[in-house]
Amino acid sequence: MITKNIFIHVAMIAISIGIIFTFVEPTFGQIGKLQDDIVVYQVEQQKVSSVNNQLMALVNVLNNVAPDDQRRLLTYMPDEVDTINVVRDLSLISEEAGVTYISAEFIGADVLADQREVVEESTYAKPREYTFNLTIEGTYSQVKNLFTLLEQNNYPIEVQTLSVQKKDGGFLTVGIGLSVYAHEEISVPNVEFEF
Repeated sequence: MITKNIFIHVAMIAISIGIIFTFVEPTFGQIGKLQDDIVVYQVEQQKVSSVNNQLMALVNVLNNVAPDDQRRLLTYMPDEVDTINVVRDLSLISEEAGVTYISAEFIGADVLADQREVVEESTYAKPREYTFNLTIEGTYSQVKNLFTLLEQNNYPIEVQTLSVQKKDGGFLTVGIGLSVYAHEEISVPNVEFEF
């Protein structure tokens, strides 16, 4: 009888090992994979929460912009450019910067070359570029002050070309190619974002 009990015990151990390998081991594998997926989900959820928090902070900054500043942002790029006023403004900015104004001239206007095809397909008007040349003389600090004042004007001026020639006495003769942009006004509704 002893041999029969040992055989039964060995058979029971073999059956239990077989059950472990066929049922329990795959279940543990699925549980491990599920736990790995949970960790990945938690990490991705933290990333999404972080992005949402950043977005909410930016929306709060946007919503806290003063109404006057919002109006200025919407009207910063003019609907049209009066070329005579721009030449006059360049003269006044030069005078305020302390440089010697030599000349300012209007060169021409054109729709931006890389957007010509898009203008016909789009419902929004693309910016129109007006180019000007400004020639001045002054010291380095005066020229630097001129560029600071050009940044702070009432319409977007972009420096396209710049040539600097040194003169006697530490003076510089500077030729500046400038672009001013304008577009047709697009009505934009006042939108408040909420989360």
